[in-house]
Amino acid sequence: MFDAHAIVLGIVQGLTEFLPVSSSGHLIIFPHLFGWEQQQLVLDTTFHLGTAAALVVYFWGDLFVVFSSLFRDVIGKKAKVSAYSDYGRLGVYILIGSFPAGLIGLMLDSFIESKLRSVSVVAAFLILGSVLMVIAERFAKYSVDVLTAKKSLVIGLFQALALFPGISRSGATISAGMLSGLSREESARFSFLLSVPIVVAAASFKIADSFLQLQHLQSSTLFWGFVSSFAVGWLSIKFLMGFLKKHSLYWFVAYRLVLAVGLLLLF
Repeated sequence: MFDAHAIVLGIVQGLTEFLPVSSSGHLIIFPHLFGWEQQQLVLDTTFHLGTAAALVVYFWGDLFVVFSSLFRDVIGKKAKVSAYSDYGRLGVYILIGSFPAGLIGLMLDSFIESKLRSVSVVAAFLILGSVLMVIAERFAKYSVDVLTAKKSLVIGLFQALALFPGISRSGATISAGMLSGLSREESARFSFLLSVPIVVAAASFKIADSFLQLQHLQSSTLFWGFVSSFAVGWLSIKFLMGFLKKHSLYWFVAYRLVLAVGLLLLF
């Protein structure tokens, strides 16, 4: 793997991790398109670690307030979540929503990585993920009700779908949030905050699990892959948060369907 390849794939990861188009799917697709050797999974993990860092940096203020408030509520021995501060409750909901993807990921991760990395599989899940986003845009009804533990668990279950390459973590969780009564912008914000624990934990676990493989990759390759995914990932978050204030998910659905059809015709 050349440094230039790592930079290109890092940019791809940064663009697609947060936009609802599936980063894992694109990291499988691009080497096929350019005739490159499929990169090692540990390098994919480095890209994901870069976008995880971008996520933490972008939402650092929110994350600090949320989890510091949760900590104060817990040590204050408040027995009921309903007695927590608004930010403390949000912290609880993030943890509840993170549980399904964490559990299912531990159960199915090795199977998915070994059996579901073909272009045809990515195309199929691109279409299925698009159907979910269309359903959300078509049938979602905004409610003034605030986020609840039940809603966060449902959104977390949808986040688990992102384990399948082509679904898209943000696409699944934003759609679930909209179907739960949140606005498109509120859904996007909770989607990003919800992804922090699982994305950081998954990337860190895979880095530790693949430590020996890391020694066979050039440090410059890892560095440029991380930096490019971090920088472009930060910009992608900023773009999507602004874009969804005025635009629907249909723009991304159109891209996903064109890409899926193209893949089925080419491969």
